[in-house]
Amino acid sequence: MQTIYRHRLLQDDLRMDFANYNPERPYDDFILQIVEDLAEHESNYISLIQTNLNKWSFERLNYVDQAILLLAASEMHLGLNEKAVVIDEALRLSKKFSDPDNYRYINGVLDNL
Repeated sequence: MQTIYRHRLLQDDLRMDFANYNPERPYDDFILQIVEDLAEHESNYISLIQTNLNKWSFERLNYVDQAILLLAASEMHLGLNEKAVVIDEALRLSKKFSDPDNYRYINGVLDNL
């Protein structure tokens, strides 16, 4: 989530940001799959998320929420975990890192994906 957050905030290339974030740290295949998938399909995920935001635009969301939604969308698309597990983890991230009530709309958006 941190790499996606940095990518959205700085508008950097996701792959480069990931490679530069902590080059000595070994990453597992799960993280690499997410980064590669998002690098290829980020705009598709943003469009899909956008259709479920009602009156809000994706760009108006804070960067933490953008990162959480993109991470979850990618994880669901890749089938890395069951949808309920992905949503639960996204809600945990939201409650820990985002505004107190934002988990509610994140839950609604992800439930509709």
